[in-house]
Amino acid sequence: MKIAIALVTVFVVAGCTTDAAPDSRPEQISPPGALGPDDGLTLVNVRPDRITGSYVDPTTRASLVFDAVRAGDVLSMHLSTGDGRALVDIDTVGDTYRFSYLGGRLTMTVDRAWVEAVRTEGEDGPAAQDDSALRWDGDMSVLDETLLVPEMKSLPWMSRALGVRGITGSAFPASLALHKMARQSADALSVEVPAVQVQGDTAFCSRPTANECYGMCGPGCSCWSWVCGDCCYHYGCARHDTWCRQGQWYYCYNITAVIALFGC
Repeated sequence: MKIAIALVTVFVVAGCTTDAAPDSRPEQISPPGALGPDDGLTLVNVRPDRITGSYVDPTTRASLVFDAVRAGDVLSMHLSTGDGRALVDIDTVGDTYRFSYLGGRLTMTVDRAWVEAVRTEGEDGPAAQDDSALRWDGDMSVLDETLLVPEMKSLPWMSRALGVRGITGSAFPASLALHKMARQSADALSVEVPAVQVQGDTAFCSRPTANECYGMCGPGCSCWSWVCGDCCYHYGCARHDTWCRQGQWYYCYNITAVIALFGC
């Protein structure tokens, strides 16, 4: 059940910076789309509104294929294994968002109006507390089953590789859902990845994170600066942190991608 909340969190992310020791300085980010040193990425489309490509984990050889589109509030994202097994699909259909897991064995729909209400009211407003707006159909154990797919352990590394290429969630909104799902898989599967120093990342935040790294993008107090471009507070990440603190585990640990709807 740990997969459900991660997808919603993809849209709202935050973080804060910490200085690294001289011998463990974060890897520097490359210009968007630049080739990485054997990073496993093959990119077909690299635009703010569309990121398409594949990833082969240099260590395990597990492979993933992705196609993510975002234009305003219109979202589409398809993630599958290299051999074509559907993992997570998101489509915008009229006034609703439709999420599908493991080829449609579990689906979830939510109205775009609910997402706007949560944005307007804030993370503590009544709309954000009403998770009945998320309408599930199918076997909820599919969320746990998704986490058992071996390729899901490679998702955090794919996200990091995109970040090193300069494909951050702030500069390339289409990639945000991928980064947020990856963050959730890292949480659920205890995957730790090294830091990345994004361009323009500074120790100053116009809104720093609150107590215990609340609102920072990344597992625990590990800053994934490539999710939203820095290590400061971001509403999307704070929404996810609130779900975790309230014990709403579907949205905290499961890779549902719902959080992606709220942006950074």
